Amino acid sequence: MNASGMVRVPWRVATDPGRKSRGSYFLRLTKEPNGSHVLPLSRNLTRPLVGTSHPEFFFNIFVHTLRTIFFSLSALFTGLFLCLQSGTAADLPGSKDPVGLKRYEGTRITFYKESAFDSYDLPLGKITKRSAAEVTFEKTLPIEGKITRISYVGDNPDRTALEVFRNYQSELAAGGWEILWEGTGDELSAGKGILFHSLYADRPGGTFAISHPGARYLAAKKGDAHLTLFVANYKAGTVNPKTLQPETGVPVIALDLIESKPMDENMILVKAEEMASGITGQGSVNLYGFQFDTGSATLKPESESTLQEVVKLLQSDPALRLLVVGHTDTVGQFSDNIELSGNRAASVVSALGERLPGAASRLTPCGVGYQCPIASNGSEEGRAKNRRVALVKVEN
Repeated sequence: MNASGMVRVPWRVATDPGRKSRGSYFLRLTKEPNGSHVLPLSRNLTRPLVGTSHPEFFFNIFVHTLRTIFFSLSALFTGLFLCLQSGTAADLPGSKDPVGLKRYEGTRITFYKESAFDSYDLPLGKITKRSAAEVTFEKTLPIEGKITRISYVGDNPDRTALEVFRNYQSELAAGGWEILWEGTGDELSAGKGILFHSLYADRPGGTFAISHPGARYLAAKKGDAHLTLFVANYKAGTVNPKTLQPETGVPVIALDLIESKPMDENMILVKAEEMASGITGQGSVNLYGFQFDTGSATLKPESESTLQEVVKLLQSDPALRLLVVGHTDTVGQFSDNIELSGNRAASVVSALGERLPGAASRLTPCGVGYQCPIASNGSEEGRAKNRRVALVKVEN
């Protein structure tokens, strides 16, 4: 027993060279005659232990272990906190930013939907009428193609809708986008509760249903792509699920991107042999391979493969004469569709005449608008079937 009343136990301390694991040493503590006991000792434990009393030795081990656990947990929770703060980690699973379009800093994606091919009425003026079945604008531009719909929610209530909107304007201008129309304030409301932002009320939990302070909107175009952008500051309400609930005052953003493109070619290309079979059996054949921009009668380059197949058809039967009949869906005025369908038929005849001399004399263009539907115009699928050019055999 020493002066402090502590009993010294004769331990022998030695490293065990046969036991090392991940940078730690093991001590073999031997107390005669009861054999030995092996304890781990971190290489960072520098306080000398040889000759110390037994309780002090284990106290040092205990303190060092607590320190190790504390720093390990600190590192773990710091990593978790940083992960939770990451904007990407907070995005809706499976969502992504459109190629070439940056998001506003500090926002996360709360809604994301892609449609491979669908129609979209691009608003180019304020709402003039709204009912349960229809929304009317001063002006719209019907478009078809791949549609990507995204909603972003900000994290800073000090950021105004105007600041976010101006940042997007700068980004779009730098990227070569042409602004087609933009509106704000009274321009986004027709009064009596007819509010522009209600177009986005189907987004998660009504994020935009009552989000209108500072609201701003624009429509833009770049090549065959169009987009709409709506920005406001979130006002109030309950958003479900709770993980998508914005903080009051933060900017909320709705961005729709429409990339005009034809349907998959394997669905629209009809071979010359198939055309001949249809004409022989039914007297006509419907073709979907002639591609036009919305509202345009100018053939797009994607139409070339179908033009070549019609050339083969005419070459295989020099006596064949055809009506080339343009058809449309019900979007737009009747008279406009009659004119558009006729102009498109004329463009097809002209293109065929350029590729096969003398072909134009065997072809008669005409347009019937939407007078001869083969499917309901109440759905996009039906409207797509009605937009076509038909070849009708002239028997006399």
